[in-house]
Amino acid sequence: MATTAIFKFKLNQQKIILWYNKVTIFIIISLYLGIIITLSILPLSTLSKLFHLNNDQNFKIIWFFCLAVCGFGLIFSIISAISVWLTNYEEYINYKFQFIILNIISLNFLNLISNLIIYSYETKVSDLLFTNVIKRKRFLINLGIWKWKTFDIVIIGMFAAVTLALAYLETLLPILPHGGGIALKYIPLTIIAFFHSALAGFFVGSISALMSLLFIPSGFIVSPWSYLLDYFIPMIIPMIAGFMRFKVNNDKKNITYVNYIIICFSIIGLIALSQILGGVIIWTTLFPASVWPGYSNWLYAIVYNFIHSFLFTYPIMQIVIPLALRGLAPVFWQRYLKYDN
Repeated sequence: MATTAIFKFKLNQQKIILWYNKVTIFIIISLYLGIIITLSILPLSTLSKLFHLNNDQNFKIIWFFCLAVCGFGLIFSIISAISVWLTNYEEYINYKFQFIILNIISLNFLNLISNLIIYSYETKVSDLLFTNVIKRKRFLINLGIWKWKTFDIVIIGMFAAVTLALAYLETLLPILPHGGGIALKYIPLTIIAFFHSALAGFFVGSISALMSLLFIPSGFIVSPWSYLLDYFIPMIIPMIAGFMRFKVNNDKKNITYVNYIIICFSIIGLIALSQILGGVIIWTTLFPASVWPGYSNWLYAIVYNFIHSFLFTYPIMQIVIPLALRGLAPVFWQRYLKYDN
C-alpha cells in the first residue's frame, strides 16, 4: 500500500510539472506577440522618442532587427509549445537536451530554469559521466576515433572540394555592403560532420578555410584575429553536428523535426557569435569612432551579422540540411552500428 501511495504521489507530481511547463510557455508567446504588435503599430517617430534615439535610417534597421528577433523567438516558442504538448513525462525527460536548447533559442528563461531544476532532480550523476563502456564508445565514434580507411580520406577530400566550390559560388551572389550574404559553404560541412564524425567536419572545415584564403578573394581581414573569428572558426563550427545527432533518423516524429531545427540553428548561432566578435575587431580598426554614428560597433556587428546569418543563410540551411540528413540517416546508422558492434 505504501509503495502504491508513493507511486501515485510521484505520478501526480509529474503531471503537475508537465502542466506547469505547458501553461507557462504561453506567457512567453504572449510576451513576444505583445512586443511584435507594439513595434508594428506604433510609428517609428513615436518609438524613436520613446527610446531617445534619432529617427534615421539606422534606427529603421534596428527596428527591423528587433522585429526579426521577436519573430524568431515567437516561432521557436510555438515549436517548443507544440513539442511539450505532444510529449508525455517520460519523453519530456528523455529529450531534455532538446527542450533546454529550445528554451535557450527562444530566450524562454522561465521554462529554462524550471527544466534545469526538473532535469537535475531526474538525472543521475552516472548518466552524465562516461562510466558506461557503450557511452564512451559512442562518444569516440561521434568524435571520429576509429581506424580510418581510404574511403574516409577520399570523402574528406570530396567534401572539401564541394565546400570550396560553394565558397567560390558565394562570391558571384549578391552580398551586403561590407561583405556577408548567403553562405552555402556550411551545408556540406554540416553534412560531413553528421554523416562521418566531428573530426571529419573539423578537417574539412580547416582545409577549406585555408584553401579559400589562398584561392578565393576575401576582404576585411585586418588582423589574424579577424581571420580566425570571421573565417576559420566559423568553418569548423559545423563539426558540432557530429555530437548533435540526438535521435535523428528517417521517421516522421515531431521530435525528429525539432532535432533538425536545433542542429541548424545552433550551428548558425555559434557562427554568428564568432563573426560578431570578428566584426567588432574589424569595425573598431577601420572605424574607431563608430561605423554607425551614435551607436556602438557592438550593436552594428550584432545587427549586421544577424541579417546575413539568420535572414539569408539559416532559411536555406533549414531546408537543405533536413532533406540531406534524412537521406543519409540509414547510411550513418549502418556505419554506426558496424563500429558499435
